[in-house]
Amino acid sequence: MISWFFWERLLTIELRNGVGVDLEFVDSRPVWAFNSLTNTQSAMSFEGIIALVPFFMISFGRVYAELEDE
Repeated sequence: MISWFFWERLLTIELRNGVGVDLEFVDSRPVWAFNSLTNTQSAMSFEGIIALVPFFMISFGRVYAELEDE
């Protein structure tokens, strides 16, 4: 996976096993996030655009944590 930050958003390019073409606009897709400061992994939500092209998945958006009401 390759990732960069642009305009306070995350751009990632990942390999995938597929040849179809698809464009998704998501607002709460679950993703795994790794915190390099604490060396912990947690589930977070992704909001943005996902383009599925043959053998690659390109995503552009932001990752955020859901806040629970108590």
